[in-house]
Amino acid sequence: MLALYIPRTSPIHRLPAWVKLVACLIGTTVIALLGPPWTLALALALTLALYPLARLPLGALTGALAPLLVIGGAIVTLQLTLSGWQDAAATALRLPALVLLASLVTFTTPLSDMIETVTRGAAPLARVGVSPPRIGLAVTLALRFIPALAKDWREIEQARAARGARSFGFLAIGPLILRILSMTNALGDAIAARDFDSRR
Repeated sequence: MLALYIPRTSPIHRLPAWVKLVACLIGTTVIALLGPPWTLALALALTLALYPLARLPLGALTGALAPLLVIGGAIVTLQLTLSGWQDAAATALRLPALVLLASLVTFTTPLSDMIETVTRGAAPLARVGVSPPRIGLAVTLALRFIPALAKDWREIEQARAARGARSFGFLAIGPLILRILSMTNALGDAIAARDFDSRR
């Protein structure tokens, strides 16, 4: 689940992990606050332009976006019915922009670098009893889960298609939830086996 780093020799790969994490935080905040569809279209275009700059394969882009075709489509359809085309268009642009930006960080940054960076940044919180390593692990796993779940959704949809299933894609949510629970248990066991709580 965590082996999502794609090694390349690109300018984005060479950036320090803290630069990419801060840029992701700022970028996702800006995207979340943008309102007019044209501004979100610009944000999405800029995010897409970063993928060729990072020399990532097309499969990384399509893999990150694949789950949005069903979930995002349902949300957009609901908003189109209840709120009008402007809100629906904004959501249709905002969701892929957010997913692609977060995925770009995971594709271009090794997991160890992200954990180390977040842990160092959270070091001052140790004075008030907060564990920096726990924060580093939590933030990193949150970023990693976005493309990981996208990959799982794609595999489930492919398996359903291979069996000739033609029903609405929301039926894949059940197997996806089971995978999430399984991954969560596996992560908890791995962390406990490494005695993470007793480490500084």
